[in-house]
Amino acid sequence: MAAFKNAILNSRVAHAYIFSGPEGIGKRFAALEFARALNCGGFNGDSCGVCVSCRMMDVATHPNILQVWPTVKEREDVLENAYDGAGLIRISQIRDIQEFLRYRIDGGKKAVVVDYAERLMPQAANAFLKTLEEPPPGSVIMLITSRPSDLLPTILSRCQRINFRPLPDDAISAMLVSDRGARKSAADAVARLSCGSISKALRYVDEGAHESRREILRRLTALAAADTDELLRFAEDLSKMDGLPEALEFMKGWYRDRLVTREGAGHLVVNGDISDFIAQGVDEDAATLLGSFAAIEKARRDITPPRYLNKQLVMEVLLMRLSGRGGLYS
Repeated sequence: MAAFKNAILNSRVAHAYIFSGPEGIGKRFAALEFARALNCGGFNGDSCGVCVSCRMMDVATHPNILQVWPTVKEREDVLENAYDGAGLIRISQIRDIQEFLRYRIDGGKKAVVVDYAERLMPQAANAFLKTLEEPPPGSVIMLITSRPSDLLPTILSRCQRINFRPLPDDAISAMLVSDRGARKSAADAVARLSCGSISKALRYVDEGAHESRREILRRLTALAAADTDELLRFAEDLSKMDGLPEALEFMKGWYRDRLVTREGAGHLVVNGDISDFIAQGVDEDAATLLGSFAAIEKARRDITPPRYLNKQLVMEVLLMRLSGRGGLYS
């Protein structure tokens, strides 16, 4: 927060920011703390935590702060192929932001925090451009995203970008041991898998991700010998997963671990707790492993903004590619 404190003290607060970095590493927290400091009334560039403004922030009732998240509507209410059940930021929400910023305030700054900014629908993103370029005086807009590459270049160019780094593995592991009572070996494995995200690490522990990962790999390694019916069932099961993008990231990590193991760099393996699966298929050539990795990444991009292709069809094509049956990914 030192950079934000200096910006306030030196009156060099930008009109719009992008907070980018992996999920669960404190981007939203930093944005709200920045908004708190902007409205505190001058506590040496920071927030005091006890004034009326800070107390309103504590209970999320501050009139100068607007938080925006993706919303979910029925399929028929949005454009074809523009809905995956996880929510979108629509043009009506951008109009709400513009209305919020239209009225002057007596003190502090109006702050808008837009979470999951990569989920802006095309019409909403285009409507937002003018506001991002010239927000009303006394206002700051903060876009939070883990996928800045999915934002329009015109949005990126209008914002000052703040990059957040992943948390160290040892810090995440220590927290899981102390706060969740995890075994050290399990905590170390989860910390590596979480890629620096504390929220992702907590989900892995709370949702039993260890067993679900093993089940995905069990079915994945059996694909070559599986019949078509099983491949289609697996594709359907994957498409219905709440955390499908994370499952695909895990699958990418498994292919990556097999590749580094094949190249004699086993010390770089991330999924060390499932080494029995990593050992399978290390005799595959590097080109095959890299091709599989690329196919999974393409599938991930196909089911997320701005493409939103049919999840089940994308999973079917992907599994055909990974099983050696070919498909559009070949």
